[in-house]
Amino acid sequence: MARDVINQKINDAFLRKALKNFAAAYPVARAKAFEGIDFEELRGRIAAFKKEGLGQLPELVEEFRASAEQAGATVHLCTTPEDANRTILDIIRSKGADFLVKSKAMTSEEIELNHYLEKHDIRCLETDLGEWIIQLAGERPSHMVMPAIHKNREDVAELFSRETGKECPPDIPYLVQVARETLRSGFLTGQVGLSGANVAIADSGAIGIITNEGNGRLVTTLPQTHIALIGVEKIVPSLAEALDVIEILPKNATGQKITSYVSFIKGPTGGEGRELHIVLLDNGRLKLAADPDFSEALACVKCGACANVCPIYEIVGGHVFGHIYVGGIGLVLTPFFHGFDKAEEILKLCIGCRKCNEVCAAKIDIEGLIVDLRDKIKKPVGQKFLFGTLMKNRKLFHTALRAAYIAQKPFQGKGGRIRHLPLILNRETANRSLPPIAEKPFRDLILEQSESRVPSPQPREKVLFYSGCLADFVYPEMCQDTVESMEALGYEVSFPQKQTCCGIPARYSGEMEVARDMARINMEVLLEEEADFVVTICPTCTMSIKHDFPKLLAGEPAWREKAELLASKTFNFSELAARKAGTGDIRMGSGNGEMQTVTYHDACHLKRGCGVHEEPRKVLRELVGVEIAEMTDCDKCCGFGGSYAIKYPEISQEVLKNKMENIAATGAKTVAVDCPGCKLQVEEGLEAGGTGITVEHSASLLARRLKKG
Repeated sequence: MARDVINQKINDAFLRKALKNFAAAYPVARAKAFEGIDFEELRGRIAAFKKEGLGQLPELVEEFRASAEQAGATVHLCTTPEDANRTILDIIRSKGADFLVKSKAMTSEEIELNHYLEKHDIRCLETDLGEWIIQLAGERPSHMVMPAIHKNREDVAELFSRETGKECPPDIPYLVQVARETLRSGFLTGQVGLSGANVAIADSGAIGIITNEGNGRLVTTLPQTHIALIGVEKIVPSLAEALDVIEILPKNATGQKITSYVSFIKGPTGGEGRELHIVLLDNGRLKLAADPDFSEALACVKCGACANVCPIYEIVGGHVFGHIYVGGIGLVLTPFFHGFDKAEEILKLCIGCRKCNEVCAAKIDIEGLIVDLRDKIKKPVGQKFLFGTLMKNRKLFHTALRAAYIAQKPFQGKGGRIRHLPLILNRETANRSLPPIAEKPFRDLILEQSESRVPSPQPREKVLFYSGCLADFVYPEMCQDTVESMEALGYEVSFPQKQTCCGIPARYSGEMEVARDMARINMEVLLEEEADFVVTICPTCTMSIKHDFPKLLAGEPAWREKAELLASKTFNFSELAARKAGTGDIRMGSGNGEMQTVTYHDACHLKRGCGVHEEPRKVLRELVGVEIAEMTDCDKCCGFGGSYAIKYPEISQEVLKNKMENIAATGAKTVAVDCPGCKLQVEEGLEAGGTGITVEHSASLLARRLKKG
């Protein structure tokens, strides 16, 4: 994605304000809309019937076609966008018409219907207010549900003034009235109406449409001919499944309990001479439904919630974070609907926070699909060498990091942080302040200490410590604190020296074969020594070992079995530490006599990747002995994302600013984290703001408490 486009959106004051306000209001409205409803149970049902339906999609298509035709509709199955456009054009011309009125239909955006018809002298009028606004602006939607969220009242007033030929003030009620009056003639004179559909029912041939504006019903009833353009994945077996989709859609999309209009249409409506044409669009959907790796993407109900909660969408909007379909699912669908050339850049924009997964109405692993798709796009020159040669070779990789300790010295500023890197690196890091590589990595320190370590005379549960690269080479003291804390809690700790990178940087960059090799290397190391647990202090490493290793090696039975064994033994530090809370056999230090207050930042991969949320708080309250002042959006991404902070520093820093505001509002002087990457990112933001607030890993806070007294 071009830097100038990203910077343009970042510096668009209205866009930033509109998206930030919506991002703040949406979770509140959504929670209220779902009161009394078990969201997990509801989306579990949707995920189940969608999965089953995709497995028999050709049969559902045929059942729907037969039912709809029996009800009086004419059904057209179109393989490509060209087929669909031509079919719609032929229907319009067969009626001697040259004017089409449209209700909102994202599928028509997908096939670029308006442009096609206008080239063939058919005038199209969008009657949804948001769609009409962007039609006048000559733009595409920036959100699947709220297409004109990026426009302010001044923009709209200017567009309406140009369209109507009279000056329109930027007054919202006035502008709505102008739209109503201007569009009314279109409803009355429209010769053919076109809509989309939110759901299509196989056993009855009915379609369901939910809208908040009356235009949907006007477009489908006033013209003599109604065309419904529907992606084949919208077909569900019966009314029961359709009602589940209709129940979840408005709540998840905009935080409404229900939309203003819910319509079911079965056959032509309105009497003699009426026609209903249903254009079923394939455009790769039937092939995708049969794809074992990516078919779940078609379970999407098009609620747009993945964009609503995305920290990157909040910064740059849908014209950057998407192609036709925006948000996380838009990144996934784009290569299948529009080609990988349209997806190469936008697939890289996902930071991997997994917030989209948390709210998805169909439980789609959106973030996982995005990562898997990166394996299929073009890679930067030299990337394969970096991951395949340098990072996969433990000795070479660690030698390079040690050499970097020497090379960094000319670029270190006050406090030791690296502020200005040379040549191209300076441009890539946008003058970010980075922590220096430590003089001695933890792996060297633990070797030096090994002779003086006295084994416990009592049998203990044995823990293998997997540190991760960042903690090992940048925060060795954090690793030291982890070992001391684990030992004080009653665990015997061993550090396997042959451990290397977990492979996440390679996996997230699309180098899947390298990631598989690194998984095998680490599995051999971590399963070589008998132990009860493997403990990590980096949630990304935890998620990699627990979830990615088994997934990457699913096709290799022997390795998969090893991966599953290792996954069952792997835990984040806070998980193992929390087990000792309340046992009564831990000798705690006395502290300073005062109850300290901290605020806690949930790492994305810890909460949403590993499902760990309460354990860190239990450790802080019951073992460290602090109070927690919860910050707003405590689990919202800090903007680090590993190499993302280097590749897209402008976006990363803007995401970080939101986190800084929430931290400051708590009044706490310490931010507790369970991720070295989050510590790096938040420390930089706090240092830049001169706040005096410190950032500490839970292991370090616990180690200090255990030492005191």
